[in-house]
Amino acid sequence: MTFVDALRDVVIDPEIAAALDALPNHVSELGFDAWGFSPREARVLYSLGKRVYEYFRPIVAGAEHVPAGRVLVVANHGGQLPYDGVVIAVSCLLHCSPPRLVRPMVERYLPRLPWLNVLFSRGGAVLGAPINCKNLLEDEQAILVFPEGARGSGKLFKDRYKLVDFGRGFMRLALQTKTPIVPCAVVGSEESIVSIADAKPLAKLIGAPYFPVHPLAPILGPFAYFPLPTRFHVTFGPPMTFEGAFDDEDAAVQEKVDRVRATVQSMVDEGLAKRKAIFR
Repeated sequence: MTFVDALRDVVIDPEIAAALDALPNHVSELGFDAWGFSPREARVLYSLGKRVYEYFRPIVAGAEHVPAGRVLVVANHGGQLPYDGVVIAVSCLLHCSPPRLVRPMVERYLPRLPWLNVLFSRGGAVLGAPINCKNLLEDEQAILVFPEGARGSGKLFKDRYKLVDFGRGFMRLALQTKTPIVPCAVVGSEESIVSIADAKPLAKLIGAPYFPVHPLAPILGPFAYFPLPTRFHVTFGPPMTFEGAFDDEDAAVQEKVDRVRATVQSMVDEGLAKRKAIFR
């Protein structure tokens, strides 16, 4: 056994390994599926993800609403860094029955990042292009979508938990592939890393959609961006189904999108009302 193999055995979480083994993975003889997912490497990546999951100590509710087969999990986005995506993905793997590997749709700038682009694909993330999403759904897979995009994850602290407009792309795909939508609300993420401004020149310099300005950055430097151990509350709602033409007029599709957005916002508001404290 090599040192790398020994290290892999130490890192891999047995619960994660068992859940991944239960998945109907369709991989080639090289160990990858058509989108670059590797069950072998995902054992390590999801085991590390579980450490993130445990750091935020999430309370997960409604996982039984995530069905087998094709599904779009549509969630609110926030917290500057995609910790909410990690927590949702691990929640679906560990709490859904059967376990679900959700394929997060990532922003177009992420695949351009060296090393990270490979890690994202090996762990199941896919570039958020309509053709990728359509093919995954036709393969009966689960997709995690943040329709707010970077506008959601980069929200300022004063705008926390106020959902911005959803894009229409996920709804057109749901209609085209006859896919149910499971609304998902995450509470706790938007206090983990605080941003009071967006340093657009710095964002442009590194090719990112935003650059959060933390109020303690002048004192703590990069350590200000280490997330606080806020407690996440992840709630999955009953599936929503829609009918209509996927290439319908924008107004007709937008009406359906607004219903999903209103549902997620209502779930977020309810979660905030029930939460007793940020850290517990």
